[in-house]
Amino acid sequence: MLVLVVEDEPVIAASIEWELMAAGHEVLGPASSVDEAQELVRRRRPDLAFVDINLAGADEGVGLARDLRRRWGVHSLFVTGQITQARQNSDAALGVLAKPFAFESLVACVPAAAELVSGRTPPRIPRGLEVFAPIAQPPRGDGRGFEASLAQ
Repeated sequence: MLVLVVEDEPVIAASIEWELMAAGHEVLGPASSVDEAQELVRRRRPDLAFVDINLAGADEGVGLARDLRRRWGVHSLFVTGQITQARQNSDAALGVLAKPFAFESLVACVPAAAELVSGRTPPRIPRGLEVFAPIAQPPRGDGRGFEASLAQ
């Protein structure tokens, strides 16, 4: 997958980039600002974005996540220590991975996010990931789906 990384702390950004690439993903960025991220997305649309909420001392990451989804159809996961802000803006992202995080959790968020975007339940929710997006319910045995069982 092509993953946009938006993180203004250079050491964290480089670590995220390295871990994702080591797991076989392609990284767009890292971008350290909203403008830089938008310029990267204009050139090449990523499959997913990891967005820090607090960029350059402000909570610009929330607006960026909304913009990515609205303008380009790119879903985001917040990767941040600002958990309260992330929860207050749960409409902007699929979920939040709390800092500090284990890199294996970060890498496991990529396929989990892909499942969420596809409307499926991830087989495993990575440690530290809080999912905001509705998780698909298992289908009923008659093939009519979960919603049909609620209607009865």
